[in-house]
Amino acid sequence: MSAKSLVFALLLPLLMWGSSARADDLRTAMEVSNQQWLNAFNTPNTAAFPAMYTDDAILVPGGSPVAIGPEAIKQFWEGAIKAGFKDHTFEIIETRADGNLAYLLSSWTVNQVKSGGEVRTMSGHTLRVLLKQADGNWKTKAHTFIPQNPPAPKEAKN
Repeated sequence: MSAKSLVFALLLPLLMWGSSARADDLRTAMEVSNQQWLNAFNTPNTAAFPAMYTDDAILVPGGSPVAIGPEAIKQFWEGAIKAGFKDHTFEIIETRADGNLAYLLSSWTVNQVKSGGEVRTMSGHTLRVLLKQADGNWKTKAHTFIPQNPPAPKEAKN
């Protein structure tokens, strides 16, 4: 084995470990971002939302008008909470980064408590594009979510 091959063989596990460590660091950062968002929604503490979004952030909610800027995004989430949405969850599907940009794909569930007390559970997917800040924290630059269609009710059998 040549010296070059030996050095490569010895360094390859270190290079692979470094990539894995960066992926673990990113996943941890995205889990923190999701938890901050969930805390703001589920507490509820809507005043916490603007700090999670960049100044030029955009929210594209499936089936609703686009919200541009942290204040408009906060108002959107306030409206959702007032409409009875609560107990929001996220499950990370995938996250990747390139430089100071990352994307975070998650599945979600949320309950809507209607005025009569009926609870409807909704689910779907959300995609967030995050921008790494100078202090190392991540803020959401673009956020979209799409509800899945609920399953059609099955006909009762006699």
